[in-house]
Amino acid sequence: MLKVLLADDEPLMLEGLCFLVDWTELGFEICGTAMDGDDALQLIQSLNPDLVITDVRMPVIDGLELIKQVQGGSLQPKFIIISGYADFQYAKTAIQYGVCNYLTKPLDEGELESAVKNIASEIRSERKSDAYRRAETAYVQTELLSQLLTREYAPQELEQAVRQLPIGDESRIRCMLVYGTALEHGNVRGCQLLDRLSRLAEQQIEHITVLPFVIGQDKHGYVLISGPDGPELTPLLVTRFIRCIRNDYQENVTFSVSDEHRGPYSLNTVFQEAVAAGVSRLDNRHQEVYYYEEENLEQQLLLPSAFMKSLTKAVVEGRVDELPGRVHEFFAVISGDHASKPWISAYAANIKVELLHEIGRRGSSTADWERRWFTGSPALTMQSDLEQQTLTELREAAEWFAEEDGVQADQNISKAIEFIRDHYPEKLKLQDIAEVLHVNAAYLGQRFKKKLGISFNEYYHAVRIEEAMKLLRRTDLNIREIAARVGYADTDQFTAKFKAINGISPSVYKKG
Repeated sequence: MLKVLLADDEPLMLEGLCFLVDWTELGFEICGTAMDGDDALQLIQSLNPDLVITDVRMPVIDGLELIKQVQGGSLQPKFIIISGYADFQYAKTAIQYGVCNYLTKPLDEGELESAVKNIASEIRSERKSDAYRRAETAYVQTELLSQLLTREYAPQELEQAVRQLPIGDESRIRCMLVYGTALEHGNVRGCQLLDRLSRLAEQQIEHITVLPFVIGQDKHGYVLISGPDGPELTPLLVTRFIRCIRNDYQENVTFSVSDEHRGPYSLNTVFQEAVAAGVSRLDNRHQEVYYYEEENLEQQLLLPSAFMKSLTKAVVEGRVDELPGRVHEFFAVISGDHASKPWISAYAANIKVELLHEIGRRGSSTADWERRWFTGSPALTMQSDLEQQTLTELREAAEWFAEEDGVQADQNISKAIEFIRDHYPEKLKLQDIAEVLHVNAAYLGQRFKKKLGISFNEYYHAVRIEEAMKLLRRTDLNIREIAARVGYADTDQFTAKFKAINGISPSVYKKG
C-alpha cells in the first residue's frame, strides 16, 4: 500500500480530502495530515510518504517552498498542488519543481481520482524498474560468489575474480547455509530477496558486509565479511544476523555455519565447512544453528542433499505427476554413488521422516503413516523394488498433502467470509484478515477470487450494500444514517457503490 500525506490550512478542505475519493481502492493509505507547511515538512521527513497533496497557500511555509525544500533532500515523494486560485504562474512554477499535477478548488472528484491513479501507476513502474536493476546487479554478484565458493581456483584466476567482491586479504569471513526453503539457481527474484535481506542485516549490524549466494535448488546462504578493523564474526554476531533475517523466512529453517577464516582464498573452505556442519542436522533436529566442527567433514553424506530436498518439496506441494521422474532420478544418483543397500534404505527413510515432521506440523496424526512406512514391511533386496515401493508411498503422501491444502484453503475462505460479515462496518483490509487467519495475504486473495469469482474488496462492499438494503426496507433511518451504519463515512461514496451494485440509487430502492 502506498502512503499519501494531505496538507491544507482549511480544516473542512482537509477533512474533505480524506473522504473525497476511496484511497484504499486507489492503492493508498493516508499516513498523516498537516495544516501548515512546517508541519507537513516534518511529517514528510518522518513518514516518508509516496505522495503529498498540498495547498499552495499555507502558513509558515507555502506549498511551493515546501516542495523546493523536500526536493533538496534525500526523500523524493510525488506532489499534487491544489489552490483556490487558477493562477498560471503557480502552475508554471509547480511544473518547474516537478509537480505531477496542479488542481484548482473546488476539487473535482474525477480529476483527483484520475491524477492519483496516474501517479500510483508511475510510482509502481519506477519501483519495478529500480528493483529489477538492483536484482540484476545482485544476481551477477551472486553468480560469481557461488562459483568461487563451490570450486577451487588457481591464485591468478581467483585474484581477478575477487576484485569484484568486497573481500580483502585480511577480511574475516564465515559462510552460512540456510536449510528448509529453496531458491532456484538463476532465479532473479530469489536473488532480489536475498539481496534485500543482506542489506537489512547490514543496516542492523555495523561494520559487516553480507553477500548472498544460491547454489542448485537446495543451497542458498550468505557470506559474512568483516574488514581488518571490523568485529570478530563470533557466534553472538551470527545470532544477531539470524535474528535480522529470520522472520522473512516463512518456513521452519535451520542454519549451518563455518569457522571464521581470512581472505578470499578461504571461500571454498568456508563453504565446505558450512556443508559439513549441515550434516549434523540429520542427527539432531532440535537446534536452529549448527556450527562446523572438525569431525563434521568426515560425516558428509554420499548423496547430494539437493535431490532429497527437491523430492520432499514436490511431495509436500502435492505435485503427484512429477514424482515418477524425481524418484527415478533420486535412485539413479544413489546408484551412481555406489551406495550400499542399507544406505539406499536410509536415504529413502530420511525423506519419509521429513514428511512425518511436516504432517505433524499441520496438526495431523503421524501414527498411521509411521505404521505403514516403518513397521511390518519385509526388507527389499532389489533396488528396483525399493524404488517402486518408495514411489508408491510418496505418491500417497503427495495426494494427502494436495487434498489437505485444498480443504484448508476452503476453511480459510469460510473463516474470511464469516469475519467480513461480523466486522463489515469496520475499515477492513485483506492483510488484516490474513493476519487473523495466519496466512499469506496474496495467497488468501487469490483463493478468495477463485472460490467466489469476485475479489475481496468486491465482496466486502457487496456485504455492506446487502446490509444497507435490509436497513432501507426495514427501518426509517435516512440515507446518511444507513451509510454510517454499514461503514461509509461518505454518503456520496455509499450511494455510488449502492448504484453500481444494484443499478438504482438507495433513495429509489427505499421508495420501492
